[in-house]
Amino acid sequence: MSWSGSLNGRMCPLSASLRRPIITAIVTILPQPVTAPLTTEGIAQHILDHGYFILENAIEQTLCDDLMTEIERLEQCAAPRSLDNDFHGHRTTRFYDVLNLGDVWQKLPVHDSILPVARAVLGEDCLLNTYGTSIINPGETRQRMHVDDGPFLGGGNKRFGGGNISLIHRPRLYDDGPRVPIILNTMLALCDFTEENGATRFVPQSNLQPYPRRNGPDEWYERSVPAVMSQGSVLFFEGQCFHGGGDNVTNRRRYAVTVDYCAGFLRSQENFILSTAKEKLRAFNDDLQQLVGLRTSRGGLGHVYHHNPDDLQKHVAMATTPIGPERE
Repeated sequence: MSWSGSLNGRMCPLSASLRRPIITAIVTILPQPVTAPLTTEGIAQHILDHGYFILENAIEQTLCDDLMTEIERLEQCAAPRSLDNDFHGHRTTRFYDVLNLGDVWQKLPVHDSILPVARAVLGEDCLLNTYGTSIINPGETRQRMHVDDGPFLGGGNKRFGGGNISLIHRPRLYDDGPRVPIILNTMLALCDFTEENGATRFVPQSNLQPYPRRNGPDEWYERSVPAVMSQGSVLFFEGQCFHGGGDNVTNRRRYAVTVDYCAGFLRSQENFILSTAKEKLRAFNDDLQQLVGLRTSRGGLGHVYHHNPDDLQKHVAMATTPIGPERE
């Protein structure tokens, strides 16, 4: 595998338990590639300093092929699409509730190229926040630049203005650095990403900026760059990084899957414990059970009578359906 980005910038401590063997890899500092030793901590630090990291050839070809086969199956089964709207796109195919579908979906959130980085950025008790496809079809237009911290920033008490003040004004990791991270999203390329087919666009070091406006002119789009990368590569972008889908001006679809994580003290966007079939939950490995909330957090959050909520699943999880629950 190879890596895109630089490792310049100040270091802040990461958990010693997350150290990985040093890998000699290619770091692309445009326009000249150089060779550098990297660790999981190095990738996490680049994400903190710059808001993103592109990990080339992160996912094996067989897994990419299996995911593409599963997506084809979902479309043949007429699985319900989600989020057909002006913001998420009218020509973008989004399937969610994927952990209720084929077993292949259980592999990505716990993949060795992805989960260690998420834990290095957010903590060992991070949770799976939301998980689904992002297939940009021909003719889709650009998405407004936004941050994935957004849903957590607007959930405050209306008495105090409606915004979550404690998160909006949370402390920065170091002087002129980013706020403490609460979200890490990943975009897995299931085909080559090009600027023409709608590669996700992002603004480097925008995680250091004040949050962007939700309305009005989208001045950040012109300052963004496309995440051009090959099939099997992963774009990591922290929840404060300005990003959005690009225009697809080709006659081909841009296939991708997003795996989004949140800090362990937050309420995840998808309620996986309630939505996932009990047969599926029992079959998940330990890491995936922790990610969906079947383990208490580092501070003891999410317990059932001061124990892990493992046994709760047999009483509350949904029954298995062939393609997942219907949506409005």
